[in-house]
Amino acid sequence: MNLYAGLWGGLMQPAYERLRGRLTPGLSIRLEQSQYWPLEVLARQQWQDMEALLNLARERVPFYADWFANSGLTVEDIIQARDLSPLPVIGREQLMADPGRFQANPKPAGTFAKATGGSTGRPLRFLVDPASNQWRLAMSRRGYAWAGCRPGVRQVYLWAGDFTPPPGLARIKRGLHRGLMGQIYLDCFDMTPAQMERALKVISRFRPACLVAFTSAALILARHAKARDWRPPASLRSLIVGAEALHAPGRQTLEAAFGCPVFETYGSREFMLMAAECPRHQGLHLSMENLYVEILADGQPARPGQVGQVVVTDLHNSAQPFIRYQNGDLAVLGEGACPCGRTLPRLASVEGRVLDQLTSPDGRRLSGTIFPHLLKDFAAIESFQAQQDRLDHLTLRLVLRAPLDEPQRRRIRQAIGGALPGVEIAIQVVERIPPTPSGKHRVTIGLGQEDRP
Repeated sequence: MNLYAGLWGGLMQPAYERLRGRLTPGLSIRLEQSQYWPLEVLARQQWQDMEALLNLARERVPFYADWFANSGLTVEDIIQARDLSPLPVIGREQLMADPGRFQANPKPAGTFAKATGGSTGRPLRFLVDPASNQWRLAMSRRGYAWAGCRPGVRQVYLWAGDFTPPPGLARIKRGLHRGLMGQIYLDCFDMTPAQMERALKVISRFRPACLVAFTSAALILARHAKARDWRPPASLRSLIVGAEALHAPGRQTLEAAFGCPVFETYGSREFMLMAAECPRHQGLHLSMENLYVEILADGQPARPGQVGQVVVTDLHNSAQPFIRYQNGDLAVLGEGACPCGRTLPRLASVEGRVLDQLTSPDGRRLSGTIFPHLLKDFAAIESFQAQQDRLDHLTLRLVLRAPLDEPQRRRIRQAIGGALPGVEIAIQVVERIPPTPSGKHRVTIGLGQEDRP
């Protein structure tokens, strides 16, 4: 651990956050303890937080004010029964159709806007209050710490790069902070053979303890490493993957290539870290202190081992309460206690977030996650789908809520073309993108499936 990182993680950062009135230091201490609380104690706290959330929604959120007025139910009825099923399940289409009805009035001070990456093809714009954001940061720090990825250890991120670089001063400050913290970021959307060689050299020379990556990007790099007979440094202790589902063959490929355990995470822009693996690797522990997660099959609670829809209630977002929000993902609930001693419930697996990969004529492999990350910043785009119909041609289908001007179209073509040189980008405006038989939008359709995780 270098001096700056040790001082920052153990002293400077907590002191700075307390000085700014942030909850994160206290939450981090609490979460280290609460992961081992008896499950009934955790559940009791969860329902206390749920009561506060529902009362806020009833008083300040138009949709829920109307629902409680018309349903004949009270918040006390729901809390006493410990049953959310009377409340409606809300999809992103409802939130997008009339966002103001789902937002608090008045909004908490410091409320800010975020947007999802649109992994189902429809980016969602929503509000977050500062306290909720601090809960999310604390949950993420704890989940990453299970893999040994703490402030002070060297980390390499194979993550989404900047399509629009931040302003000069912000970029300098970010670069300085990352350098002092021992962090190096590599663009997971730039996966040419030359860039993969560079990534392997960075890992060999920098000797990180932890590698954090998109699942598909890690797999592409792992296959390149195997073909090159590359050997990982002895310092590498863990690989954290996220953004896409990880299946058993992919895990085996990654562990063989990088010589360390793989830790799967499950998160989203709406909630950040929702679940993460502990060192026992027997499912993903849910972020129970911050989220109430249901797995529903045909509208009813799924049995352990049964695939169901993920439905999430965020216990701490006072700006835009997500209550029984169906995010479009599928998951399987785990069963029994984890041998690690943590009492947090687990997901046995997460299903259905794999995006096809694309190929450029020069051999570059590109994760389909580039499109959600790029297009979330274009408010005119309602939904999208990218299909590579030839090695040198890609069609980007867009459903628009407002006209997309030529400078915006040019920016999209340049960003995709820079990641896929030699591929012509055709933008096609359509009325509707039909879902797959499973009901989800297939965001990216590649030429082949050989690199699926």
